[in-house]
Amino acid sequence: MNAASSNSDGRRLRRNRILYDIEALLDYLISILITDAFLATLLTRSGISDSATGIITQLASLGFMAQLVSVFMRRGKSIKIFVSGLCLACQMMFVSLYMIPMLHIESRAAVTALFAVMFLGGHIIQNVVTPYKLTWLMSFVPLKIRGSFSAMKEIISLSGGMLFTFGMGAMVDHFTDTGRDDIGFLLCGITIFAVAVGHSVSLALIKESDTDGPSSYGGTSEGHGIIGTLRRTLLDKTVTRLFLIDVIWHFGTGLSLSFYGVYKINDLGFSLKYISLLSVMYAVSRILFSKFFGRYADRHSWAKMLIIAFTIAAAGFFINIFTVPSNGRYMFAIYYCIYAVSMGGINSGLMNITFDYAKPENYTSVLGIKSAFGGLSAFIASLIGGAVVSAVQKAGNRVFGIEIYAQQILTAVTFVTVVLLIIYMKKSIAPLPMAASDKKSEK
Repeated sequence: MNAASSNSDGRRLRRNRILYDIEALLDYLISILITDAFLATLLTRSGISDSATGIITQLASLGFMAQLVSVFMRRGKSIKIFVSGLCLACQMMFVSLYMIPMLHIESRAAVTALFAVMFLGGHIIQNVVTPYKLTWLMSFVPLKIRGSFSAMKEIISLSGGMLFTFGMGAMVDHFTDTGRDDIGFLLCGITIFAVAVGHSVSLALIKESDTDGPSSYGGTSEGHGIIGTLRRTLLDKTVTRLFLIDVIWHFGTGLSLSFYGVYKINDLGFSLKYISLLSVMYAVSRILFSKFFGRYADRHSWAKMLIIAFTIAAAGFFINIFTVPSNGRYMFAIYYCIYAVSMGGINSGLMNITFDYAKPENYTSVLGIKSAFGGLSAFIASLIGGAVVSAVQKAGNRVFGIEIYAQQILTAVTFVTVVLLIIYMKKSIAPLPMAASDKKSEK
């Protein structure tokens, strides 16, 4: 390859990485409005019960099962069209969530079902495309800078998300206080639509070459078929160990995280403005440590980095066991900041550890199947959590005569589960030899 061609390819890759940063930011802004407090507010204002809200929230995890199907799909020649089209389709379904209150449906069962269908439908489409999107976009990032790049990408998303969360939270609170919830929800839907258009543009501007994307970066080969893909993935002992990381983590957090949204609003009494302030604290805490985790992973390994991050997460969950309405404003804030620090490593680590241990030709299938197993375990956990929430609330938040909230019980189980995950990482993952390095490098 001559110098001019090398320089041109280097500029193209750098430009694509900038567009990847923008895509990730816009995708994150949309996710803010369909998760946690915003989703909990939308559902509770629409008359959905706390237990049903938690289960609907965890339908996002069930949607991960679509990744298991996606790795067997036969797509068209253009990965960009495939990814862009499905991303836009799922985002339009998320827009529809905020339109449901406009329909003024009287049947609570019908409203619950409609929310569930649109929310799950959006996540199914999103998860069908996710393995391909991640493998394609990460193909523009050389292995040696993957940790630092992932950290900077998160910092950009979190920085933009801070302002976005605070502004949208203040807007929704304003219309709620004036008794005009419908207008606040409508503006949220319009915002998702506008951001979705920008997201599509960011993907459209990415310049491809014949060597980009799943076909050369670990996508499933059409010659392998379903049986071949499953065989080479599930019979790989290293890969099956990776699957268990997602299963244990998502099961543990699925028990509790999906019920924190209603806990903050209904029991701890937080306003969306205060929740937005918590989100700012979360973002700042995560930003401060993302670079550290990224550099540590680049120098050592994603497994060693994840052990540190999971340990910090366990500490946060332990503190949150003692969060109750009387101390909620500061205890939950302490937990949330500690959890944010841990997620500075966990969020990117769960994905990037695949590239340390899986074979390059298996990247897309491993990412898809690993996420599917993790999502299924989280959904099962949410059903268990929902039953606990319902039972404890019916008992007047008392267990064996002691006043306690369901979220405290679930958080305690989450803490124990994460401790077990740390032990598993040390004993089963850290000693594994890493796969051959990605041959792509910065031009």
